[in-house]
Order: sequence, then structure tokens, then C-alpha cells
Amino acid sequence: MSDDAPRLRIERPAPHVCLLTLDRPEAANALDQQLFAELDAALTGIESDPDIRVWLITGAPRRDGRPWFSAGADLKEALQPETDRAPVDPARVVERIAAMLKPSIAVVPGFCTTGALELILACDLRVAGHAAQLSDWHLKATGLGIGRWGSAARLSRLVGLDKAKELLLTGTVVDGAEALRIGLVNRLETDGELMERSLELASTIAAMPPRGVRTTMGFLALQQDMPLHEALRWAELTPDLMGLELRPFRDAGTRFADRSQALLRPAPGDQPTL
Repeated sequence: MSDDAPRLRIERPAPHVCLLTLDRPEAANALDQQLFAELDAALTGIESDPDIRVWLITGAPRRDGRPWFSAGADLKEALQPETDRAPVDPARVVERIAAMLKPSIAVVPGFCTTGALELILACDLRVAGHAAQLSDWHLKATGLGIGRWGSAARLSRLVGLDKAKELLLTGTVVDGAEALRIGLVNRLETDGELMERSLELASTIAAMPPRGVRTTMGFLALQQDMPLHEALRWAELTPDLMGLELRPFRDAGTRFADRSQALLRPAPGDQPTL
């Protein structure tokens, strides 16, 4: 692969769903400046396209077929002379992912460490395969276990302070099952069905009312640092502030009753039973 070859593969595998694939298999999908520039541009496209309601990010397998997400920041790039290309701030791109109101799903098939872990922590949901290997090696690699792209801050909020200390101070590698147990990922899937199940999850979300999804995402982000009573008050105010007219529960009850009657109604040709 040449230095200027695309690092990010963009696909539309299902209606209203976009899939981004880190595609540097010869470099363990390491995150370099060009990849971040392509990811930044892809995020702009996702945000501006009303047809995209959910997006996923994953990594291409290694050349030998090993499942892989990413080995994190490209440390070899730091040894190379600077180019005239305008640098992209990776921390800004990662924070942009965290702030987006279109749901994001990280699909983790294999190795995912340090900067790559920070990338998936910024996503809304994480789905791992059994072969996933997740870790944070900031302390060992840089001498400081905080992470410039949000590792310590997001990890401690996700898995709890004590477990975050263990992962950050030891560099422990956890597999998919352990990642699910500690709350680092939302779902665990068999390796062969990982992408299929992740796309099913994305399609389920994409079928929801888009404005409702966006408002729900915004409310969840806003309320997380509020006292409970304040968050409950904002929950009352949010629909009016966003100009949303909620369907009355009686309408939902009517639809439920209609569906129930349809399920109970005999199909044409069925014989009545005594």
C-alpha cells in the first residue's frame, strides 16, 4: 500500500446505516494523520447526510487473517519528518465522535489497544467478538496513564474507578467475555456473526424516529452530570424545547390492541377448533 492510499473504507451495508473500516492491515490499522483526516471528513459526511441515521466503525483483519481493530496511534509516524500537510488534531476528532447525535457503534473483532481503545470509548455502543483483546498501554508506552484522547476520563466513567485503575496501571488485556462482564462493551457476539449482529443492532436503531433518536441522544448527554431532580425537570421540558409532539399513550394502546387482534385472527383457510 502506498503512503497516500486510502486508510478508511466507507460502505452503506444497510438502509440508513454507514460502515467505516480502518483499512491499514499492513500497519495493524495504526491511527496516523492521514487516517484521522479521512475519519474527520467521513464524520462530516455522516453528519450532513440525512439518510444516514446510524454508523459503525471497525477494523480490517491483518494480512494473515487475524481479526483486528487497531493497534492505536502510529508511533512510527512520530519518528518521520513533518510534512507540509495540515495536521489533524486526533483529540478533536475523537471528541467529535463522542459529541455526535447520530448513534455510533464500535465493532471490535480483535486487538484494540490504547489510542484505539480511546476511539471506541467515544462511541455510543460497543460490540465485541470473543476474539477481542482490549487494553490500555498508555502508562507503559508514554510514562503517563491518562491518555490525550480521553482514555482515563471515559474509562473510569464506563467501568468504574477501581476497574479503570486496574486496567490503566497494569495494562491488562481483557477478552470479549471479560469486557462484557465489566461493562466495557455492550454486547458479545460469536466471531463469525459479529458484523451481522452489529448491523442488525444498527438497523434496529435506524428504524426508530430520527428526530426522537437525536433528541434522546442530546438529552442523555445533557443530563449525565445533573442532579436527578434537575434531570427529571429537563425530561419534562425537552419535547417542547425541541418542538416534538409526543404521541399520547392511548394511541400506543390502540395500536397495540389492533396488532394483538390481528395476531389472534385466524388465517384464511384455517379450520376452527372445538
